[in-house]
Amino acid sequence: MLIDKAVAVDLAARLLGASRSGVVYVDRVLRQPGQVAIGPRTYSLEKPALMMFRDEMPGANWMHPCTYALVDFQSGECILTVPADRPPVFGRLPDSWVVAIDREGQADLAPL
Repeated sequence: MLIDKAVAVDLAARLLGASRSGVVYVDRVLRQPGQVAIGPRTYSLEKPALMMFRDEMPGANWMHPCTYALVDFQSGECILTVPADRPPVFGRLPDSWVVAIDREGQADLAPL
């Protein structure tokens, strides 16, 4: 299921965008209950969730700090926040990913 871009961006901005530097991306594909991979680890989801990702050093080569979040789509509450050192995929993100916050024009993993 593909979530409306405006809804996904709003959730990501509220959760990962508050006064932090970097670029925030959100995947519009709703993750269903079950196993979900974040960086090198796998987590168990009990509810449908959106995955968000903040690149804390945009433009730098990987491996550097980043943060993932899984958000309960119905309540908007954060289910899990995970510090990591790699993007969801190396290179460009799939087309379902969109930029939620890019205050300094540094997004390089997905189109605006």
